[in-house]
Amino acid sequence: MGANLKTDNLADFTLTVESFPAFYKRIASMRFPIAVEEVLELRDLLNQSLEVFDQPTDNPQSRDFKDSLLTAIHSFGVENDRHCKRLLNILTMLRDLHYHHSINSRDTDEKLRQELAASREARAHSAHYGLLSILATIVCGMAWIGVADAALWLKLLTAGFAFFAWDYHHSLPSLDKAITKLTAELNDVLRNRVDTLNWKTLIHKISLILGFKQIRGVEVFRHNPEQDAFDGSRTYH
Repeated sequence: MGANLKTDNLADFTLTVESFPAFYKRIASMRFPIAVEEVLELRDLLNQSLEVFDQPTDNPQSRDFKDSLLTAIHSFGVENDRHCKRLLNILTMLRDLHYHHSINSRDTDEKLRQELAASREARAHSAHYGLLSILATIVCGMAWIGVADAALWLKLLTAGFAFFAWDYHHSLPSLDKAITKLTAELNDVLRNRVDTLNWKTLIHKISLILGFKQIRGVEVFRHNPEQDAFDGSRTYH
């Protein structure tokens, strides 16, 4: 699924731990007004995701978290009890997704760094031993040439060092490719990682998307896209 979470793929988008970064970054960077189709698809996505989400077991820590969120929700002007409960459940779901995303990101980060360190060490060893094998091949080759009737063991030794020199050298491109691949994967992990959640932004954007509040002068969706294209006076938020 594309990381931009555009309107044309929202219908096929599923909110999971893996897709959470794309969803969060899309919501966090959203500027209103947006297409009415996108509003409806985002509402469906949130509602359907909430239906299949198992709310975490109630405990003192989760109650404190929910109380803090509820206070923040009220401060943003969402007063309807049903809307507050719905928004609170959605935010709890996003918190759970972010928690598991953080664990997966950390574990993948550690795994890739270990593999990257091992690949770099293997490359350094291959380059070092390859150079030693080349030098040994040259020395044995010169001894072979300098002896009129070289012994079989010297010939075999020269051939053996030559093979090792070729083998170590031949392994370098594949190790370089592995390092490049692992580096790209690690960069993807770091780029997609969501370190912290901006709860104010989430409450604000999601409550507007779900129609739980209205802000004077701010249109959530475009009523007339053709007219809006020429209207430079709209308020973006």
